[in-house]
Amino acid sequence: MSTAWRALGWTCVVALGIAAHLTDSDTLRAACAAAVLLALLASAPRVMLPPLLLLGAGASVIFLAAGIGRVFDALPALIAALVAWLFARTLWRGRRPLIARAIAALDGERQLDDPAIRRYARRLTVLWATYQTTLALLAALWAGLQPAALPPAHIGAALALPLAIAALFVAEFALRPRLLPQAPRSSLFAFVRGMLQAWPQLLRD
Repeated sequence: MSTAWRALGWTCVVALGIAAHLTDSDTLRAACAAAVLLALLASAPRVMLPPLLLLGAGASVIFLAAGIGRVFDALPALIAALVAWLFARTLWRGRRPLIARAIAALDGERQLDDPAIRRYARRLTVLWATYQTTLALLAALWAGLQPAALPPAHIGAALALPLAIAALFVAEFALRPRLLPQAPRSSLFAFVRGMLQAWPQLLRD
């Protein structure tokens, strides 16, 4: 699936989520939850199918136990946990860390001949896996406690998680020239565009 179609799909998901909140409709909440899973499945390589089916099973259990509203609240935590798994699985023995795959796809395989770049790629993959796990736990805590002083979990976490991800992404990009001066330079726009285009192939083993 092309980047444009993926962007359109996720725009529809966001629109459904906003409509569900504004109308307080459980039907729209259910449609949004299903749209999230379908959007993930539509562009997922084969390796993603088992965890996505597990995510769907977890959402079904929550639905049966507590209703569609709680599924909607749990979605940010479930998605963050899925992303954490995507990073963590590439750290297993015999596999190339996800950030190393990105470096090879964007800057060429020869970059990984440098031991410093290989170490940086592995450490950054560990950081992303840890960061996403922490976000998943915080989102789950938010959904479970539903603090009165904070927005509803499906609104608060859906806004806070992307901002937290963007903050680490931009901070690492800004610091990379100091941490890894030998790495090729590019604009943030070109880097983001390259990552979006390469992302599906990075998940394939």
